[in-house]
Amino acid sequence: GQTLSIDPKTVALVAAGIEPRWGRFLRAWQELAAEKGRFPTRTEIDPARLGTDLLPNVFLVDAVMPINAGKRRFRFRLLGQAILDRETTRAGDYLDTLGASADIAEIERQYVAALGGEVWIRDADLVWNSQTRDVFTYQVMMLPLTDAHGDVTHLLGLALYTF
Repeated sequence: GQTLSIDPKTVALVAAGIEPRWGRFLRAWQELAAEKGRFPTRTEIDPARLGTDLLPNVFLVDAVMPINAGKRRFRFRLLGQAILDRETTRAGDYLDTLGASADIAEIERQYVAALGGEVWIRDADLVWNSQTRDVFTYQVMMLPLTDAHGDVTHLLGLALYTF
């Protein structure tokens, strides 16, 4: 069956409640999953339930499986305003077409793990993809979403910035 495996450091960070948005994001997903008895689908995610203060920092990613069964690609479907204000990424962009390759590998590692239900908060900085070319750090949590058949085909992300 589908289970979410949350990294111990992330569990501790969420429990500490220093940044309460992590806990609210995770709990909204967990409550929905508990109600459904499975991972939620993209269409079951209710923005109101996530909380309006989280929405600017929420984003949705499609895990696209190429026709030729090549490497799975990640396409940004929806990006909250806080993300659009800070990053050059736009809806429709593919992860593998962004910035420096080292960053891409780390992001992809988190996305692929999240498809399998492994969750952690990734720390990163965005020198290479900042609108203002400033350095800023951010943290991201990714949660799995399924299609109507129960296959994990989307990811729900929360990106929190240091400013």
